[in-house]
Amino acid sequence: MGGRDAVGYLCDHCAHAWTRPVEDDLDVYDTVRVDLPDVTLYGTVWQVDDDRVQVRGVGGEWLRWVERWRVIVY
Repeated sequence: MGGRDAVGYLCDHCAHAWTRPVEDDLDVYDTVRVDLPDVTLYGTVWQVDDDRVQVRGVGGEWLRWVERWRVIVY
């Protein structure tokens, strides 16, 4: 997996900071949450590449490639 090993977060309201590891054991059909800058998506892993994941929305409403570090197993 190229790129990041961990993702950092910072709360705008209280300045609390924390990190989480990037998921390295994603499998097809895992249920995941995707944290994007403007929206949080929930769906199913459809394909896994080294640094990106294809996620399918509930009922096939959408299919989107996202950077692997944005995905959290739900």
